[in-house]
Amino acid sequence: MIEVILLFVLLFFAKSITYGYVSDDVPVSRLPKSPNKLKHAWQVFLGYEKSTPQIDHFITLIMHALVCVGIYLAFDSFWAAMLFAVNPINNQGSVWISGRPYVLPTLVLLWSMAFPVASPALLLLGSNYTLGVVMPVILVFYQPLIGALLPILWLIKAKRFKSDVVNKINTQSFAEDKKIKPEKLIIATKTFGFYLIHALIPIKTTFYHSFLQSAAGCGKEKAYKIDRFFWIGLTGISGIMLYWMTVPWNTISFALLWWCIGIAPFLNFIRVQQEIAERYAYLPTVGLMVALASVLPQHLLWLLIGIYASKLWFYMDAYQNDFYLNENACLNSPDSWFAWHVRGHIRWNAQSYHEALIMWTMAKNISPREFKVLFNIAVCCMANKHKQEALYFLEQAQANIPEGQEESSMKMIEEFKNGTHYPILL
Repeated sequence: MIEVILLFVLLFFAKSITYGYVSDDVPVSRLPKSPNKLKHAWQVFLGYEKSTPQIDHFITLIMHALVCVGIYLAFDSFWAAMLFAVNPINNQGSVWISGRPYVLPTLVLLWSMAFPVASPALLLLGSNYTLGVVMPVILVFYQPLIGALLPILWLIKAKRFKSDVVNKINTQSFAEDKKIKPEKLIIATKTFGFYLIHALIPIKTTFYHSFLQSAAGCGKEKAYKIDRFFWIGLTGISGIMLYWMTVPWNTISFALLWWCIGIAPFLNFIRVQQEIAERYAYLPTVGLMVALASVLPQHLLWLLIGIYASKLWFYMDAYQNDFYLNENACLNSPDSWFAWHVRGHIRWNAQSYHEALIMWTMAKNISPREFKVLFNIAVCCMANKHKQEALYFLEQAQANIPEGQEESSMKMIEEFKNGTHYPILL
């Protein structure tokens, strides 16, 4: 069975080796490389440096294949491995090079379960990433002896873990994200429902989802509204809890716990990351696929694998280059202001300033009070020598500064007015 899983994954994802760098891959590929070849190779393996697109994509392919094998070894489930291999929600781990911080912790957890004797070294490897420090807590429920190692791991990685979390809070969180209040349970439940339904049924596969965008800013009112994803989430949570309370502990119980613990850090109760990203579901989806493979009959499993594979096969070509990735994002999620915002950056970097203005205007039409969009339109108007319009949009931007960002935003606005600096905001 291992050979079948490996061959299937290698053949299915073989075309990804021809793809280039996209999104976060691009700036990392421009960073200086370590002069020491061994250190450079290690950094490439971890994803902190880049080699060539072909080598980096090949490493990503091999890692994903080993994760699928790990599912088979850890859970003795061929069908779960096959479902996971081609689940479209995993695309940012199975195809995207920069998804490695989510793939490697998944890999070491599964192989730690399959080979407990190797777990100390494996868990230490996975702890190079924040997720690899948090998620191993699931092993307490699988093998207490392995779980006993976790305090040592946390002690070793405490300083770096704290530094990484604080850095994310300072760079990605707004004031609203840091607030702890009962209403946040609505957002957390909605987020749970969103990931749950998308991991089971590939409704929408895209790099930039519109759901919960600007939840801490101008989209706050919408974020706290109860919608269909809230009811999906509430139903899912209730169903899982009911299963735990009424059915003796078994593989499905553990698999559902894996899903819940894995997705918990990304439920936006206290946000330290992007609101929604499919890569966050890579590790948790292992549990969901194990549970699904345990209850569905074989003919439905074949059907589901076919549906998953068809969707992913055509979507993965979006990773050919940055242009295709963003074009697909605008096509698959045209209501995502951020997709159009990034598209504006692509045109700006190509010095197509009029096109950039069109893209940012599209983003503004979707989210009219987005500070960075309004600011970029002002910069674009100034670049196109429309000073009066530039000052108008600058005033609009000033009126929509996100809470907690007043000082840094006003500094940029004053520099703009003084003519000393016209930054483009990503």
